Amino acid sequence: MHILPLEEITKDDVQRCGGKATSLGVLAQAGARVPPGFCIVADAFFYVVDSNSLSDRIAGIAASFNFDDYNDVEEKTALIRSLITSAAIPDDLEQDIREHYRKLVSGDNKFVAVRSSVAVKDSPISSFPGMMDTYHYVLGEAEVFEKIRECWASLWTARAAFARYQKKISHERGLIAAVVQLMVNADTAGVLFTANPITKAANEIVIESNWGLGESVVSGRSMNDFYVLDKESLAVKQKKIARKTMMVIMDGDKGSGRKEQAVPPERATAPTLSDTQLVELGEMSKKIEQHFNFNADIEWAYQNGALYILQTRRIRHAGE
Repeated sequence: MHILPLEEITKDDVQRCGGKATSLGVLAQAGARVPPGFCIVADAFFYVVDSNSLSDRIAGIAASFNFDDYNDVEEKTALIRSLITSAAIPDDLEQDIREHYRKLVSGDNKFVAVRSSVAVKDSPISSFPGMMDTYHYVLGEAEVFEKIRECWASLWTARAAFARYQKKISHERGLIAAVVQLMVNADTAGVLFTANPITKAANEIVIESNWGLGESVVSGRSMNDFYVLDKESLAVKQKKIARKTMMVIMDGDKGSGRKEQAVPPERATAPTLSDTQLVELGEMSKKIEQHFNFNADIEWAYQNGALYILQTRRIRHAGE
């Protein structure tokens, strides 16, 4: 079985589904509203590679990397990625993906996000730099298959290859799954920390938010509203409403994808979150923190008043 619905993924599925998909499954079980979707498990990638007789060719190219020459690694990883993005997907797997995709987009929302989910074989490592591509507002079956292949190919970015080399992890131990989820067309979105990431105060919740997709907040390219809540009472301890200049939204001109856009003047200094939403975010974040048993870094979004949890990871404090 090469596909698992997100709600069926458990904490024991990291080696099959990667860290991101596993986290989403556990979030759903914790009672968070996670955008519905499915995971194409890591074995599916190896099935595609084997069915296209690419294993030996990829291994041979990887064995010839000269890590003292960045351009050499860049060129050779690009060659491996091109082999993967042009590989044929076996009929049974292709049909399985189509069936799950058609069920997912049967409603009004026809857009999906395609996300990479990684792990390292026989290791607790469930995230890895250079292999975390996400594609927003993907529309139609052809584009979904294109982005799934690109997620698989991101196992072989130059950055990912260098990271494995530096950590002394053999390339064949890299695992990659792909997640296909309904796209949350966010009205407002951002990040939340269940402990202050700067002061490390465990009795505070820190929230940053902006209009549109959370990509602007995560990338650090926007001015964002900033809130600090008391974790116990959820009272607002600090509120800074920024003059917001840039937001990320769907690229309607292309029909899919995302684009940066100036924030309309009337919304530039308006708060992106209401007091009710701040309490809802605080309550959900405490539930997630308790379920995972660690201080959590949470990506979230509101669409039409509904709160969606997009991702959770352990907080990495400054200096770590």
